[in-house]
Amino acid sequence: MSSFRSLSRWLQFLSLIGLGLIPLIVIRTMTNPLGLVSQPQFVGSIFIIVCLLGAIAGVRPSSFSRPVSRKSMNEEEDSQELEDLPKRPALRGHHYSCDEFSDHVLRIDNNVFCAGCTGLTTGAVISILGSIMYFFLGLTFLDELVVFWVGFSGVFLGLVQHQIYRTLSISSGLFRFVLNVFFVVGAFLVFVGANRITGNLSVDIYILCVVLLWIITRIAMSKDEHNRICKRCHDETCSHPVH
Repeated sequence: MSSFRSLSRWLQFLSLIGLGLIPLIVIRTMTNPLGLVSQPQFVGSIFIIVCLLGAIAGVRPSSFSRPVSRKSMNEEEDSQELEDLPKRPALRGHHYSCDEFSDHVLRIDNNVFCAGCTGLTTGAVISILGSIMYFFLGLTFLDELVVFWVGFSGVFLGLVQHQIYRTLSISSGLFRFVLNVFFVVGAFLVFVGANRITGNLSVDIYILCVVLLWIITRIAMSKDEHNRICKRCHDETCSHPVH
C-alpha cells in the first residue's frame, strides 16, 4: 500500500515537472527556432490515438456504468448462503455504495456513473473532435498563447485535483466531472497551442510523451485515492481487500 502511494506521488511529481518544462521549451524554441518542422496530420493522428488510449484506460466498460444495485434471481436463491459471509457495499459505477464515495459518482436516472471517468471520457471525445478540426480541417485560433495557458491551467488543476478536494473540502461529483473534462481538454489545448506557437516536431513529440505520463499518473492517483479512502474507513463489516 505505502509503496503504491509513493509511486503515485512520484508520478504526480514527474508529471508536474513535465508540465512545467513545456513553457520553457516553447519559449526556448521561439527564440531559437531550429529543428524539424511539425507534421500536423502525423502528430494529430498520434494525439487522437493517445486520447483513445486514455479513454479506454479511464473507462472500463465492465465497471463504467452499473444500475443501482439490485439482487439477481441467483442472488435471491443463494441469499441464505451469503448471510454468513462478510458484507461488502454494493458497487455504484466502480465505487462502493458507502458514504465515503458518495461524491465520486454522478446519478443519472437509475444509473450511477463514476464522475472522474465520465469527465475523462467526455474530455477525450471533445479533444478528438478538436484534433480533427485543428489538424485535418485547418481550424485556427485567435490567440494561441491564451489557448496554451488555459490548457496549462486545466492540466495543472487536474494533476492536483485530489489535493484540491481535500484542502477545500469539496464533495461534489459534478465538480469532479467538470475538473476532469478540463484536465483532458487542457492537455489538448496545451498541445495545439504549443504546435501553433512553435511548429516544431520535437516539441510535439515531447508533449505527446508527457501526455502519456499524465494518463498513467491520473490512473495511479485514482487508485491511490480509493485505497486511502477505504483505509481510513473503520467499517469492520466491509470485506473490501484494504480492510
